[in-house]
Amino acid sequence: MLQFSPEEIQQTANELSLILITAISGPSLTFAEISTNKVQGLYIIFDEKEVLYAGKTSRTGKLRMRELAADFRSHTFNRKLLSIRMKEHGFDFVRIKNETKALWIKKGLLTEEDFIAHQSAINQHIKTKLKFKFYPVLNTEELTRLEHFAIAIYDPPFND
Repeated sequence: MLQFSPEEIQQTANELSLILITAISGPSLTFAEISTNKVQGLYIIFDEKEVLYAGKTSRTGKLRMRELAADFRSHTFNRKLLSIRMKEHGFDFVRIKNETKALWIKKGLLTEEDFIAHQSAINQHIKTKLKFKFYPVLNTEELTRLEHFAIAIYDPPFND
């Protein structure tokens, strides 16, 4: 048996649409600005052309944003940006992880310092070139629904 009637589905979609429109109509934030956030909510990362990533934080924005621009192991978005950069520099791999990095260093394909420089370039890109939208959502279930809806609508290239 279906849990929701077509009317209930339409009503939920309309409600989520209005919230998402409100979220994207809000001010564009820099990395420094979004990093001061103290509540949970939906964040959208974009550049001049498109929405790149939509995510949620059930912790303070400050902590989540620090993870975003810290290390490839801390956030999917960071890992995917670093993966693109490494492939552009001729590295062939399926998924970047600690073992991948260690193998490259062991084979002499790059040094630890080289890898740190690549990671730093990604972090700087996130901190200086990208923009953010943030919409606070205190109810965790509503936040999850909004995140999934935003991903379904935008189909961001860096979301899984």
